[in-house]
Amino acid sequence: MKIFLSGLLMWFLYAGLAFAQNDPNRPWATWGDAGLGYWLIASLIMVSLFAFVAWSLWLRGKDPEEPSTTRYHALGSLVVVMTFFTLALYLIVATEAQSVPATDRAWDWQPGEMLQDPGGANIAGEPYRGYHVYLANGCTYCHTLYLRPEDVVTGWGEGAQEADVSQMGDFVNYPFGLLGTQRSGPDLTIIGKRIPDMTYQIEHLKDPGKFKPNTVMPNFDYLSDQDLADLAAYLVSLGNNPVDLKAGTLTQQPPDENASEAVQLGQSLYRGLGCVGCHTIDGNASLGPTWKDLWGKQETLDDGAVITVDEAYLIEAIVDPGASIVQGFPNVMQPYDLSDEELNGLVEYIKSLGGS
Repeated sequence: MKIFLSGLLMWFLYAGLAFAQNDPNRPWATWGDAGLGYWLIASLIMVSLFAFVAWSLWLRGKDPEEPSTTRYHALGSLVVVMTFFTLALYLIVATEAQSVPATDRAWDWQPGEMLQDPGGANIAGEPYRGYHVYLANGCTYCHTLYLRPEDVVTGWGEGAQEADVSQMGDFVNYPFGLLGTQRSGPDLTIIGKRIPDMTYQIEHLKDPGKFKPNTVMPNFDYLSDQDLADLAAYLVSLGNNPVDLKAGTLTQQPPDENASEAVQLGQSLYRGLGCVGCHTIDGNASLGPTWKDLWGKQETLDDGAVITVDEAYLIEAIVDPGASIVQGFPNVMQPYDLSDEELNGLVEYIKSLGGS
């Protein structure tokens, strides 16, 4: 009986703390948000519990030595009633959750809708079909699609900011949620926002070790070209406003036709080497510093030193990235063994993206 009463008290405390947090990601943020039906059922549960406790104490007082069969039957009946009441409370909350409005970034793709590669390549895929390819190939076993506040700090949400934390409205358009079961790999909630490039996504799917040598992710080169394109389209759709994607406003324009051969080589290497996976060219945050307006910028390193981004620094950052880590970014970049021509191409491409 002491354990039972302690559990009852803990239930009250948990409910109070849950509402006291005033979490905007729940359909009910305050006590007053819960409807009359919820409180009616909750009151019936509490009255039943207290009545059962009082009745059990009364029976125990009449015959403290002999357990009553009636008492056991009553306990079983109470468990059954509690089960139905709890289910009713869950259904009420679930019904309320269905009325949550979609966020601007909520995934919203229908069968047959195509996505042209925002990276500029002549590739198109069907995100809705890619969603099913993602499920059929077990991607949920290693990747989640639910970004928690702590993931911004721990690194499980690569390149994530506080504004990227998942909300209920992000999931309302899904036929069924793919939140995932564990994290052998990073969370993919904003993978499309970080890397809106289908060419990179396809190459990474076919050979993940090409971009991350120590990865445990298997190769998916057995997928058909259509499956790869659709799965890449689904990945690019994650974290992006679907209206913007469908309108093509995220498409990255290629360099001017009059750009030098070095700049064109640098852009090709940017995608071919997987630089796009950590460095954006539009100013958005990612796992590494953005390349937009990077040339000539003053950067503070982990050791407090301040450097100017010039050719010498960029080459060192490519061949020996651990030597000078920019403050606020993790030391995860692998070194690249490139020719002088390739190094010059990357430097010239970064110059072309602006700066002082």
